[in-house]
Amino acid sequence: MSTRNGPAVRKSQRAPTACARCAQRKVKCDKKIPCKPCLARGLESTCVREVVCVRGRYTSPRPAPGSSAPLTYDQLIEENSRLKTELENYKRSSYQPLQQQQQQQDESLIQILESQVHLPATTTPRQRKVWHRSDIVMPSRECSDALLEHGFVWTSWIHFGIHIQTFRREHEMNWSNRDQQQLLEGSEPLWLAIYFGFIAMSLMFMNEQEALVADLPSADPGQLIHNWYDATIFFMHEADFLRIHDIRAVQAIAILLGLAKNVGDFNLQPVLQATGLRIGHCLGIDRAAPTSLSADPILQEVSHRVWWTMVICEWLQRPDSAPLIHETDFDVPLPLNLTDEELLDPYLREHPDEVEDHPRPVQYHHTMIGLAQVRYRFKMELTRLRQDHRDDNEQYSKRLEELVSRSDEALANLIVQLPNHLSSENLEDEDGDETCVIWQRISLSLSFLFYRMAVNRELQDRWVESSSSFTARSQAICLASAHAIVSLVDRHSDAFMRHRPWATASNLFSAAATLVIEAQFSNDTEIAATYIQNIKPSMAFFRRIQDQNAVAARAMDVLTKYIDELGFAQYL
Repeated sequence: MSTRNGPAVRKSQRAPTACARCAQRKVKCDKKIPCKPCLARGLESTCVREVVCVRGRYTSPRPAPGSSAPLTYDQLIEENSRLKTELENYKRSSYQPLQQQQQQQDESLIQILESQVHLPATTTPRQRKVWHRSDIVMPSRECSDALLEHGFVWTSWIHFGIHIQTFRREHEMNWSNRDQQQLLEGSEPLWLAIYFGFIAMSLMFMNEQEALVADLPSADPGQLIHNWYDATIFFMHEADFLRIHDIRAVQAIAILLGLAKNVGDFNLQPVLQATGLRIGHCLGIDRAAPTSLSADPILQEVSHRVWWTMVICEWLQRPDSAPLIHETDFDVPLPLNLTDEELLDPYLREHPDEVEDHPRPVQYHHTMIGLAQVRYRFKMELTRLRQDHRDDNEQYSKRLEELVSRSDEALANLIVQLPNHLSSENLEDEDGDETCVIWQRISLSLSFLFYRMAVNRELQDRWVESSSSFTARSQAICLASAHAIVSLVDRHSDAFMRHRPWATASNLFSAAATLVIEAQFSNDTEIAATYIQNIKPSMAFFRRIQDQNAVAARAMDVLTKYIDELGFAQYL
């Protein structure tokens, strides 16, 4: 519909509450006219709401003053003075230290939605259920063996918290001539912490048939995962890990970081992450040759692997926040491109370049390290950019486009450099590959799509205003990546159902939320409906895994409420 002398007025089921400029930039608006973001940018005179047609009636661009009479000249002078004072106070308080610049920026809608999924539970935090050894549900020896062997194949390369041959030997020694109670009473607390974290992670990656064959001590795998997660924390505290620093505490934390958000421990997860880094620093594993550890080369290599796991978790954390550690804070070589069995060979440890070229689990770790480095450098440069050009919007826009371009190219280069068995070009070619290799390939494809979407989404508030070809290209990459994420999870839903790490649910939520926001600001009802309909598989996936993935449960709840608020529920 169009007016006689003006642009087209779109139809809507609800009158907009945010101002048109904030809606166009997709940032949080306080819904006052003039709003705080417009006041801060000196645009209070043009701060109006979009005029839309709601049930045949046109809305007003400014709130109606009710029955009150127009302001007098003196009242207008007083109002102008008040607004100037508020604006000056805002400008004076706008400077913050570099690490806090992210909080200074207008909060985008996607940041708000992601925060609702990931932020700590302030009202009902998760309650720990293991306070005594008697609270722990013990597996049988046969079940323990099955969980360990499954974890060696499916999860050890995610956290790299253990060396397979060493841990298998320790497991044999601790179970030797002992029953379940004797294992709990006679084993070292930190070994037990690693053990219970490892079998909890292994169980999380089991399908129903594998869990049935493993002869679990409970018919409820989700309950067991929670119990063993709590058992890990119980034994860490028994070892007084905060005072008595030990590499095994960092190993246990590296494993727990893959579990914490799955079990809904949103409050503890960031604390564990920071604690693992600090204990690692105290032990010196942030250096190439930690002096606090024994000269055992296997343990030295495990320290390199687990340190990089902690760095990956810190630099790829959700939601984004200032990192606790920077590239200049540590000097740790990349893990050797060797399998755990090859690490036992002194010659191969000295000459790792001479090994035969075949798939190794550590190559997945190398790729995640590269991805974390690209993301970290992007965030750091973006923070400096906001600080240096906060008063020069034109220069900021130019530099931001350059940064997005460089970072997107860096991600593309990482993709090109992938080993053949991890390349997305072989995504549908599963013949002859080990099942865990297929999962690594799918997981990396999802991660690369997410970070390309996230990098290009930084230009989202310029998609409407800018006419540059680069901005249009960035928008196309972002939305294509979001659609591809939804499609990938739908196409491989059985694989993702089997593997339930919280990061998968987080990536899928972010993609779905990006599409919902595009629907919100679309002038075409049919296009908006298509965006919403395209995320149906995401909602179905969240529903299927929510019992063992607290992020999925939150994601489904946040998306459902947001879509309902927008009046799009009928399209789901």
